[in-house]
Amino acid sequence: MTEIGIIGFGQFGQFMARHLALFFDVTVCDAADRQIEAEKSGVSWRQFETVASKEIVIFAVPLQAFEAVLNRAAPFLQPHALCLDVCSVKLKPVEMMLAQLPESVEIIGTHPLFGPQSGQGGIEGLRIALCPVRTTQTARVRNFLADQLKLNVFEKSPEEHDREMAHVQALTHFVARALDELHVEESELATVSYEELMRAARLVSEDSWELFQTIQQGNPFADAKRRAFIEKLIELENRVSKN
Repeated sequence: MTEIGIIGFGQFGQFMARHLALFFDVTVCDAADRQIEAEKSGVSWRQFETVASKEIVIFAVPLQAFEAVLNRAAPFLQPHALCLDVCSVKLKPVEMMLAQLPESVEIIGTHPLFGPQSGQGGIEGLRIALCPVRTTQTARVRNFLADQLKLNVFEKSPEEHDREMAHVQALTHFVARALDELHVEESELATVSYEELMRAARLVSEDSWELFQTIQQGNPFADAKRRAFIEKLIELENRVSKN
């Protein structure tokens, strides 16, 4: 059975491991002691060096720690190992992997467009972006994701991904987090549009601040989208006030 090592066993790492353990021999590690969580997820808890030496290595760490983890893992990677990340942005992590990992390894960037909350009822039919960078295994990965996990797979370049995510994700999460921090409440008089806003706020309510930072600061196109949105809010406020 193919062996997969997952470096980073936070919320998404645990969520991902439970799905992959149905098809692979999965070993995991984390900076924190999460051996109990690993046992509950049906995967093996091992030392960092062991996890980094697997045939397939998935980096599931925050972008803020990504470069340091890559540097630590590089000496233990097998020649021709397949290395993937699951960051919410793609240009920066792909650039880091190309710079920090040995030329002998293969690299594919991925972005599952779902998480433990949105995927709690099952992941079939959900979307994942695939950014092949330096690999001969694109078809293998795509086929597994589509045929076994039943995901909708979209192949993008890292730049195409980040440009689209600037409004699809960065702007959406910006608005949703603002609503969440305003503590918007349920109402008996809620309209359909209000319920949709509430749903968006709930979906991001358990996301970590590190993930929010990655989405906003790690995407080079997000800043312009936020500024345009804020400027439009100010313009609308001025128009309403004048009337």
